[in-house]
Amino acid sequence: MMSGDSDGVADEAAMGWLVRMRGEDRDRLRGDFEAWLEASAGNRAAYQRAERLLGQSAILKGSARYGENRARAPLRPAADASRSPGARRWLMAGAMAAAAAMLFVAFNAGGATLSGPYRNNPMAAWAAEPLVTRHGEIRRFHLDDGSVATLDTDTRLEVAMTPEARLVRLVKGRARLQIARDARPFRIEAGKGVVTTREASLDIEMALDGRIAVTLASGAAGIEPAAGRWNAAGPLQLVASQSIAYRADDQALAIERQAASRAMTDWPSGWAEYRVVRVDQLVAQANRYAAVPIVIADPRIGGLEVSGRFRISETESFIDRLSRLLGLQAERRPDSIRLRSR
Repeated sequence: MMSGDSDGVADEAAMGWLVRMRGEDRDRLRGDFEAWLEASAGNRAAYQRAERLLGQSAILKGSARYGENRARAPLRPAADASRSPGARRWLMAGAMAAAAAMLFVAFNAGGATLSGPYRNNPMAAWAAEPLVTRHGEIRRFHLDDGSVATLDTDTRLEVAMTPEARLVRLVKGRARLQIARDARPFRIEAGKGVVTTREASLDIEMALDGRIAVTLASGAAGIEPAAGRWNAAGPLQLVASQSIAYRADDQALAIERQAASRAMTDWPSGWAEYRVVRVDQLVAQANRYAAVPIVIADPRIGGLEVSGRFRISETESFIDRLSRLLGLQAERRPDSIRLRSR
């Protein structure tokens, strides 16, 4: 009996450490965590059980940049985890519920509960391992429901699959979501808005100025405030090939409609195509991927206009093409690439 109670306490502590050591304070807490591990063999065993259960609850596998890897680790029975009475009680409560409790974290694994219509759902937990891309990276992820999420540079998307719903939250950046049909609704939270669909393809972006844009490519989707519906009519239905925009912090969710930009429809491949675009605007797009900033040394260059298809995600290719088009000279420095007239 004492063994079972002790194991139960260790399992609960292990779940807490599993979350905290995946958060932003992990370096500060590492000493305390290692001391807890060394305090007893039971603590170390409990943490190993928690890690195994987390592995079984993994919801996705990521691909290499621009690549695709759909290989998934099979779900294996946790034979070792069932040996102790405490662990048996945990597993009998339901592996999915335990995993959700273990992962009940939000933006920075800080433990905040969900906002909006999901906040009272005990299974609505953000994954402790969010989808993240680094500066200059474009990456595709396959979700276990068959959906595909392509993340642009500097993007963070948090995902949770529950028995009732498929939930994602865009924290920053841009994502293309190809949402597979499923009986469960697919809800996308961005700022104070929530997009709901069952099957669709759409882009969603959170700009640095705090504006959020949603563009529906195909399928059906609606949007409503995270705090609740506007009225009994339900969500505002999106129109294919049309973008809507709103402020991330706008509780009232004042929607602006605008024509969808065709220039960036190929962004998952790293390309942008323009009929006419100012050079300074084009360079700003390329700088989202550049390892060092591209600087327009001559202000007159920024006001020039160009057209064509540009590989903005590949800085050297982009600089070479722009230089040939406009007769520019690229001065490469350790901290920047400066564009000047020849």
